[in-house]
Amino acid sequence: MTPSYTRPMKRLSMFCVLLGATQAAYLSAQQRGPAREGCGAADPTYIRTANETGGIPMFLQRSEAAKAFHMVRESTRNNVSTVLWATGVLDKPIQGFEVPVDSLTQRITFTFSFDTEGSSASVVAPSRGTIKQTSSDTDITELRCGKILTVASPDAGNWHVELTGRGRFWVEAQAQSDIHFIAAEFVRVGGRPGHEGLFRIEGQPVAGKAATIRTRFSSAGSKTTEFYLAGEHGEPVRSLQLRSLGSGDEFLGTIELPNVSFRIAVKGIDANGRQYQRFFAPLFHAECVEVSWNRAFDELTPGSSKQAEFTVRNTGYPRTFKLTVTDAHRFVSKVEPAELTLMANQSGTIRVTLAVPPGTGSGVGDDVVVLATSTAGPATSNSAIAHFSVTSGDRDH
Repeated sequence: MTPSYTRPMKRLSMFCVLLGATQAAYLSAQQRGPAREGCGAADPTYIRTANETGGIPMFLQRSEAAKAFHMVRESTRNNVSTVLWATGVLDKPIQGFEVPVDSLTQRITFTFSFDTEGSSASVVAPSRGTIKQTSSDTDITELRCGKILTVASPDAGNWHVELTGRGRFWVEAQAQSDIHFIAAEFVRVGGRPGHEGLFRIEGQPVAGKAATIRTRFSSAGSKTTEFYLAGEHGEPVRSLQLRSLGSGDEFLGTIELPNVSFRIAVKGIDANGRQYQRFFAPLFHAECVEVSWNRAFDELTPGSSKQAEFTVRNTGYPRTFKLTVTDAHRFVSKVEPAELTLMANQSGTIRVTLAVPPGTGSGVGDDVVVLATSTAGPATSNSAIAHFSVTSGDRDH
């Protein structure tokens, strides 16, 4: 997980998923020939990354790659927020979704992706009916296994989405509006005595205990705010009681975590009495393992070698964990141990040796990611990120 969830990071992840799935799907299409109905076997890692970050995996022919930049163009506008994100299986004749469009929305983009050919999507606006063709205020991109549709100055009200076909689908609606999520994160109390504060947790929240959520939400254009948790199908999972911290856009609250993956969402009434809905794009899920960094130091000097420590705590059934450590600048030279077997509520220590090459410039930063994944026992995984900075002098001696 990244140090903070922001829309630019989400866009980057979505962009990578888009290109990766494009290449994988194209190669698969060439190998299988024209008779098969599948849209392409994208690497499961791309699909998982898309689901986790709120992106959409696209199954494209090479000739369609340029068309998909319609989605990239719209998602990188200012103040873009997700109105709906859902995935599932088309197991009935028509799969429908209601999408509330508020009066402050300047543009709305619907993106659809299918893993089976022959599936289709339609969007029905409150006043103009089904959007069928490109016009002065609409832009439609048809793909072999998907569709991208943008409407400028959309009419406020409930829009209706209908999906038909078979196989797995993904649907996302994104609005450019003054009502939008800025950030959402799980936090804990930390800091030195007398200087305590709330700090973002490392990795995913831990199952079996209450968790504290902090959000920043641009709500100047709204009359009411009602936070809740939404599942991967877009459905409400649990209400979320967050109190305003007095700044107008910051909210805080505690919740018992569900046993399903979820997104943080909000709905309410805008300044003109119209309904709105927003999802914070990244997906959260409670895990039964916790990874934490002891923060004994965060500075390194050129030519030095130091050992950082991380703690892995198993909060559930006995498990064996594989430990994977990566970093951008390859300062990591040794990891001990490579595997941990932990009983319930038992912790273990990982020692990561960081060797900085001589001549490394001052100011270089390195993010070390430690991932613990269960290989025996019920499946669970979690991670932590430690940021180290290269400095000149002897401050770390």
